[in-house]
Amino acid sequence: MATLLGSITILWRNPRVGVGSVVRVINTASQFGFFVILPIHFTRTVGFSLTQWLHLLSAMFATNIFANLLFGVVGDRFGWRRTIAWFGGAGCALSTLLLFYVPDAVGANFPLALLVAAFYGATLAGYVPLSALVPTLEPKHQGQALAALNLGAGASTFVGPAVVAVFVGPLGVEGVVWIFAGMYVLSCLLAHFLKLPAAPGTAEADGAGARHGDAPDGTAPTTAPAGVRGPH
Repeated sequence: MATLLGSITILWRNPRVGVGSVVRVINTASQFGFFVILPIHFTRTVGFSLTQWLHLLSAMFATNIFANLLFGVVGDRFGWRRTIAWFGGAGCALSTLLLFYVPDAVGANFPLALLVAAFYGATLAGYVPLSALVPTLEPKHQGQALAALNLGAGASTFVGPAVVAVFVGPLGVEGVVWIFAGMYVLSCLLAHFLKLPAAPGTAEADGAGARHGDAPDGTAPTTAPAGVRGPH
C-alpha cells in the first residue's frame, strides 16, 4: 500500500516528476479529443468519405510507429529535453493547426491531407524520451516515477474528450484545435523544467545535464534507467 500511494504522492514530493506527468497528459490529449470531433468534421465539413478518413487515421498511426523509433535515436543525439520540447511540444502545436487548417482551406484533397495527418502522427512521437527522462528525476524511486508517467498517459484519454465536451459548443472545432495547440506550447515550456536542480558551472550541474540529455555536445546519456530501453 505504501508503494502504491508513493506512486501518487511522488507527483508533489518531486514536482519535476509531476511536471513530467502533466507533459505526458498533454502528449496524447489531442489525439483522444480528435477521435471525437475530427471524423464528423472531415466527413461532413471538409468532404472526405468515411473510408478516406479511416485511411488518414491509418497513415497517422503508421507514421507514429516508425517515428517512435526515430525519436529514440534523435533524443540520444539531440538531448531528451530538447527533443520533447521542440519536436514534441512545438512540433505538435504546428501539426495540430495544420491538421485542421490545411483540409479546411483546400477541401477534400486526399494526398495533402495524408501528408499533414502523417506529420501529426510523427510529432506525437516527439515525446518518446519522456519514458527515459522522468525516472532520472527520481533515481531512488524510478518505479514510482514511471507509474506517475503512466498515470499521465491514462489521464489523457479523459482530458482530450473532456476539452471537446466543454469547449466545442461555445468555440466550435476551430476553437478546440487552438486549445490543443496552446496545450502543446505549454508542454514545450514545461519540458525545460525537467532537470535536476544544481548550481550552474559545477561538476554536479554538468553531471545532471548529461543525465538529462543536455551534455555539452548536445547528446543524451548512453544508458537509460532500468526498464526503459525502448520507446514507449
